[in-house]
Amino acid sequence: MPSISHETSPNIAPSSRIKRNSACTSCRDAKVRCNPNQNPAEPCQRCAKLHLTCVVDKTHKRVSRKSKLDELVQEIQNIKQSVTGQSSSSPSQATSYSQQNGPISPFKDTGPSRLGVPSPASVSAPAEVRPPVIATSSSITVAPSSVIHTPTSIPLVQSPPAEPTLPRALGSQPFSGEDIDYYFQKYFECYHPYMPIIRLRHPNKCYESSSFLFWTIIYIASRRYAKSPGTFPFLLDAVRRDAYSTINNWPLSMHSINAIILLCAWIFPDVRFVNDPSALFSGAIMNAAIQLGIHCGKGSHPEYSHGVFQNTFTDEEASFTWAGYNIITQRVSSSLGLPPLGGLFNQTIQNIIDGRTPFQVPPTFRVLLECQKFCNHVSKTMAAFLEEARGVSAQIVQLLEDEWNAVRGLICSERADDLDGFNALLVQLEIQTFYMIPLPGYDPEALKRNILRTYKTAQAVIREALELDRKIEFLRHLPHFYFRAILAAGAVVYRILRSSYMQFIDRQAAEQSASDAVAASRRARVMDSDLPTRLGNLFESWSDRLLRGAGAPHWNEEPVSSFSHRLSASVTYDCMTRWKTDHMHNCRNKGQPFTTCGCFGSSAAAAGAAGAGAAATNASETPAILAGGNAGADPLQNIDWTFMDDFDWNFEPVMPVLTAPT
Repeated sequence: MPSISHETSPNIAPSSRIKRNSACTSCRDAKVRCNPNQNPAEPCQRCAKLHLTCVVDKTHKRVSRKSKLDELVQEIQNIKQSVTGQSSSSPSQATSYSQQNGPISPFKDTGPSRLGVPSPASVSAPAEVRPPVIATSSSITVAPSSVIHTPTSIPLVQSPPAEPTLPRALGSQPFSGEDIDYYFQKYFECYHPYMPIIRLRHPNKCYESSSFLFWTIIYIASRRYAKSPGTFPFLLDAVRRDAYSTINNWPLSMHSINAIILLCAWIFPDVRFVNDPSALFSGAIMNAAIQLGIHCGKGSHPEYSHGVFQNTFTDEEASFTWAGYNIITQRVSSSLGLPPLGGLFNQTIQNIIDGRTPFQVPPTFRVLLECQKFCNHVSKTMAAFLEEARGVSAQIVQLLEDEWNAVRGLICSERADDLDGFNALLVQLEIQTFYMIPLPGYDPEALKRNILRTYKTAQAVIREALELDRKIEFLRHLPHFYFRAILAAGAVVYRILRSSYMQFIDRQAAEQSASDAVAASRRARVMDSDLPTRLGNLFESWSDRLLRGAGAPHWNEEPVSSFSHRLSASVTYDCMTRWKTDHMHNCRNKGQPFTTCGCFGSSAAAAGAAGAGAAATNASETPAILAGGNAGADPLQNIDWTFMDDFDWNFEPVMPVLTAPT
């Protein structure tokens, strides 16, 4: 088939459209207009753009989702009857099987399981059981995963466990088999759907494969579901030591790589803003994965299995691990404002996105992977432009935004869930953030329109995060890269409030967005004085200064970032540094340590610690200042000032510029 360039436009003039009697099977299945090519031997324009097989078959009938589900249910019933007939010789086994597998109906677990909500399709299937491959007619053209969201694979046979879970001990801390089952169940119910890379679900087999991975799973589950108060702090210290020890013992196994990927997703909650070890971990993952040939998506690859590097894993394990690594490394790059040096979105990733794998991949995971692939494209493009200048052309940002809107229309179909839409919204915000890094000589009116659109997107991100939390307890279980995205959205909101654009926005809506940012940050809290708690306290103090009180300042500058080489994180760094500069400018005792400075109330450090504890015990998640609390209270008493150490609070701040970049 002749190759078709990506530049082929799907929109052509009506006069140049070629008429034919029937649409191709791919366009018919997707229920979209089929625009034939000028050359009848070439595929239609949609198939050329999406790299689909273009076949015109007048006898083809579109297969509806209902008929697919009916076919799947019939296949399940046939296999169940076959298994039941084979196991009839063992009454006890048949009885146990019947109790675990109730009658199958067409409406039982046919769609993707809700994140954070127990589902048999997501937690009860053992790793050894693979979903069957449903045979389809050769005349049916299957649309890519970007268009059709296939249902989550349904476990067909739930055999009784071969053996009970064995008790284990980590140092001096024992864990019974019942406790281990409890933590594994919580992990696969509430955390696994966000990063579904673990294929071994039985605790005994997981421990035999890698004790590091075994304890990492329990550590993540204990973030919210620890059975005793001392369990999580104990696991936090133990797993942290194991992580640094593991990356120093080369080569890393597949299971150790998976454990480090999970730690990057749910990093230690007591990390500081800039000493997050995720960048170090992702670099170790990249080298270990490539040396094992994981990037090929092939298990037992003979060319990568030699000496100490033995890859005995399967194709499925390799593909899931490589996908998880690419997601993590892209989010680390975007969050820290670093060039995307480690992301290799190769053909293995494209096969997963398009659904060209012999195993099932959750639709939400494929959408997340598609989003990070586009973010990688954006970061590389913007890094190239910012190497030459201290700003980005608004036309370039608009082109990327238009390109993403086209991709977004494909991946966010009518069957996309709320998390898919949230992931797409985060990509849009990451692109629009570059409007706040304009080239010199920008048009003020165009800048205002673009930045106000960015502000609206940031508001939507915070609002959707709270809505997801209401539905699936999203903020209780979210990976760290989602929290970083909420931080970036909050920084955009507060940067607009600290600018002359305050006169163009609704004040009541601005106060609500500020309140939502504080609530979302505190809702993600895991332990006292962790990053979400400290960020919530800081957001609250910003709200008081910018929106409340008679002495609220009025800014005359445009919300243009003075940082440019931190890519999409530039606005976050700019917002933090300006906040520090404002307070240092008004400080009456510049030579005195800020922890004892009277400008911040008596003993700011003690107040910060007390504020963190108060936030932990406060049942209401609405900030006291925004809720009309004690107007005479010190607005800075709840700040944990160690949060600002990450931006050199103890040194005299020097801002590059306060106007447009030059």
